[in-house]
Amino acid sequence: QCMLFYRLGNYAPPAAISYLSKSCHCEEDHEEHQKNGTVHVQYHNMGKRSSLRDLPPATLSKVEILTLADSFIYVNALKNFMDEMAWLESDDALGRRVVCDNALKKWELELAYLDGGHFNVTQLYRDAVIKQQ
Repeated sequence: QCMLFYRLGNYAPPAAISYLSKSCHCEEDHEEHQKNGTVHVQYHNMGKRSSLRDLPPATLSKVEILTLADSFIYVNALKNFMDEMAWLESDDALGRRVVCDNALKKWELELAYLDGGHFNVTQLYRDAVIKQQ
């Protein structure tokens, strides 16, 4: 929503402008501000999204075939999305963080199955920010 509302520019209704100022920012959740804590993560041996982890093996095999077919497209779309979000965060646009560390951490586990199990959405975001600078 942040990107859409920002792109509306002068055509944005007052509610959209209010949403941009109230919701399109990160709280003090940057890693350097967080207290150290222990998090227990249980990985599924097939590295799938949590909503798929309890499916029967035959169904997981079919999902694997579909995943191989579309993961290249999905990763590229996610890269484009992160490039757009890095632009939105830049001084040329909002000038503040919108993609928050806690959201990135959530998606790390959900998307780790991509790219042969080596996908890192946080690094993808960081690369987009560096490229934008």
